[in-house]
Amino acid sequence: MFKLLLIALGGSFGALARYGVVLLSTKLISDTFPFGTLTVNVIGSFLACFLSLHFLYSGIDPLYRYFLIIGFLGAFTTFSSFTFETLSLFQQGYFLLSILNVFFNFFISFLSGFLGFALARFLFFK
Repeated sequence: MFKLLLIALGGSFGALARYGVVLLSTKLISDTFPFGTLTVNVIGSFLACFLSLHFLYSGIDPLYRYFLIIGFLGAFTTFSSFTFETLSLFQQGYFLLSILNVFFNFFISFLSGFLGFALARFLFFK
């Protein structure tokens, strides 16, 4: 039960941090390109990979992993999980699987989003 509390607490902070980064980047840089999302994806990917290996080899209490990686970074960006999983496949020698993971995640998600838009337009904007 304590693990779930840590994940929820980290997730709430991660969601607020993401919102703050998006607002700040829109205000300071531009609202034409999604710099905020790019920023959280890049930062989240770096931190997820760095912290995952650090926790693995340092012997730090796994409870920090629940709060920081699963909770905070999970809400900050889901792209971080995708990056870590793809790099793990690559490092294990599954080069084709890592490429397929990138391809399928991008294109299937893109297609899914397209279908979601199409269905919403069909249902709500006749």
